[in-house]
Amino acid sequence: HLQNSQNEVERQLKEMVEAEDFPADASQHIKLLDDMPGVGFITAVTLVAEIGDFSLFKSPKALVAFFGIDPSVNQSGKFTGDKNKISKRGTRFGRRVLFTVDMASIRTNRNGEPINPVLQEFYKKKCIDKKKKVALVAVMHKLLHYMFAVLRDGEPYQVRKPEQHQTWRQNHMKLVAA
Repeated sequence: HLQNSQNEVERQLKEMVEAEDFPADASQHIKLLDDMPGVGFITAVTLVAEIGDFSLFKSPKALVAFFGIDPSVNQSGKFTGDKNKISKRGTRFGRRVLFTVDMASIRTNRNGEPINPVLQEFYKKKCIDKKKKVALVAVMHKLLHYMFAVLRDGEPYQVRKPEQHQTWRQNHMKLVAA
C-alpha cells in the first residue's frame, strides 16, 4: 500500500513538472539533478524547491552555506576553538535530503559496483584519518559543489576522477580561449 502511494505521488509530481505552466528553468534543474548518481526524481524536486532561485548563488560556497554545511567559527578575543562544527544555518530539511543523497552516492549497488566511484573513493580516503560523520559532511560538501557546477553550466553530471577532470578542464579552457 505504501509503495502504491509513493508511486502515485511520484506520478503526480512528474505530471506537475512536465506541465506547460511549470517554470522551465526549474524543470531543467530537476532533470539535471535527477541524472546525478544517487539522486532520484523526488529528491531532485525537493532540492530544487529548497534552492529556489538558483541565480542568487554566485559561488559553490554560497550554496554550501545556504544548506548549513559550512564550518562555524568559534572564537572570542584571543581564544580560538579547535572543534569546528557545521553551522546548520540553512534548511534542516535540505540537509536531511542531502544526507540521503550522500549515503546513496557512497554505497554500492547489488553487483558490488559503486554508485558514484569518485565520491566513494573520496569518502574512504577521508575515513582513514577522520570520523565517519566528518567524512560524510565532506562528501555532502563535495556533492553541493557538483550540483552547483551542474546547475550553473546546464550540462549533465559526468563521473570523472579529479585527474580526468583537470585534463578535461584544461582542454575546455583552450577551446574557449581559441
